Amino acid sequence: MKDFGLFDLSNPWILPHLIAYLLTNIWIILGISVLIISLSLYLTAISELDLSYVLPIHASSYVLNGVFAWLFLGESVSISRWLSTILIAFGVFFVGLSDSKTSQVKHPKTTKIGVQNFPAFLVPFSLATSQTWLAIFAISFSDSAGDVLLALGMKRIGKIGNLPLKSMVKLVIKIITNPFIIGGIFCQSLAFFCFIAVLSWADISFVRPATALTYVMSMLGAKFLLKETIQPSKLMGIVLIGLGVLSHR
Repeated sequence: MKDFGLFDLSNPWILPHLIAYLLTNIWIILGISVLIISLSLYLTAISELDLSYVLPIHASSYVLNGVFAWLFLGESVSISRWLSTILIAFGVFFVGLSDSKTSQVKHPKTTKIGVQNFPAFLVPFSLATSQTWLAIFAISFSDSAGDVLLALGMKRIGKIGNLPLKSMVKLVIKIITNPFIIGGIFCQSLAFFCFIAVLSWADISFVRPATALTYVMSMLGAKFLLKETIQPSKLMGIVLIGLGVLSHR
């Protein structure tokens, strides 16, 4: 995306040009391929584990993204950005310090999801004045909605085990036709598209840690929609993540 240049919606030809670029750039293709593998592993994990337990596995990626951006992209990572990134990583780590590895709540297929079940996400006005922060909020909200929808779908499908080929094919068909899974993939695809667009004008060492807001929103979704138990360590982690994002520059 550094080679693509600035993503400017005022240019009517920018969208088809971006799509063509995404489909032909080797780095983008390799990145998407790795993300597909990651999604497959992620779906397997949330089929039997709490969403609020699985998500913290990604904690190390925030620090690693900063290191790789510095080493391979030549980005100048300030001390304050390193500190806020590490603070976010610690927050996600604390979220994972819980023995609630498996959900104790059954999710019957008849469960109804209404608008009244969704918590209101409050956005600090001072952060919403920047184009980059607006995009980051859109990424975080779409990504967290995708996390919750994928978890809802996989809880209903059940645990993925070692199955014969015929049963595995049926399972794959069941997964890709589940409305919650379809909705989750759509939300995360939207988040990915926004993420790609932001990378055309902002450093990944800034954008990636800032999207840790996803964890805060996903924890709320896990609490109110998935009915997961949020341990005190998770609440402490959410506070650290929030402080890390607010201090991120």
